[in-house]
Amino acid sequence: MKRKLYRFAALTIVIVLLTTFINTDSINASINSKYPWVHVTIQKETNRTESKDWIKALDEALDTLPSHIVTGIKSENGLNVTLTVESNEKWSGRAYPDLTTGIYFNEQPSSKNYPLDSEPPILNGFSHNEKFYVALHELGHIYFFRSEKDTHDFQTFEKIVSTKNAEGEISWLEEPSTIYPLSHKANQLAESAAEAFALFVVSPDILKACYPLQYNFMRQVFGREYTETPNSIITRINCKQ
Repeated sequence: MKRKLYRFAALTIVIVLLTTFINTDSINASINSKYPWVHVTIQKETNRTESKDWIKALDEALDTLPSHIVTGIKSENGLNVTLTVESNEKWSGRAYPDLTTGIYFNEQPSSKNYPLDSEPPILNGFSHNEKFYVALHELGHIYFFRSEKDTHDFQTFEKIVSTKNAEGEISWLEEPSTIYPLSHKANQLAESAAEAFALFVVSPDILKACYPLQYNFMRQVFGREYTETPNSIITRINCKQ
């Protein structure tokens, strides 16, 4: 009887240890993009479920883009993506112009329901649609950072949507420039380009109705057109068609 109890206890210990090992291995398993050239780094204090959903949203955003845009984003170095927690910062996504830093996603930004400018608002945390939208916005930055000097580069976008006087002050050619998706500050042309990039995919009808110059530029960049996407972001865009 004692021998059976010992065997049962030993078997129970083995099962517990094995289960613990499997669970620990699962928790520590790396989070990867479906694109092998996207290199993901997870920093401490992140939420594993949130991190996986951010990368899923990024993959879905890449899936929607034409191959020539994906190639431009990929470049020779691939794309580094870092999931982090910066709870004292307002930003949810950042893209960097160098070829090594890539994109940062902030899982817990400080601001809640801040005014629409270059990013969607946070309502009870990010929905998957919001992550998808932010991912598109940041990919737009990366594309323009890495695009070669041709008819589709950022300098061409700047010339198409604005003018600059002798003092370097920028005036928008499409008014009013303060309505979302455009940032109203003159030095935020880069944000406008990234936002138009994202809107062209998610809600092209709104972009076309409110900002036809940007719509036509993005149509040349993408080489195709998109249909309206059911998305929680669309209803928050303050633009009369």
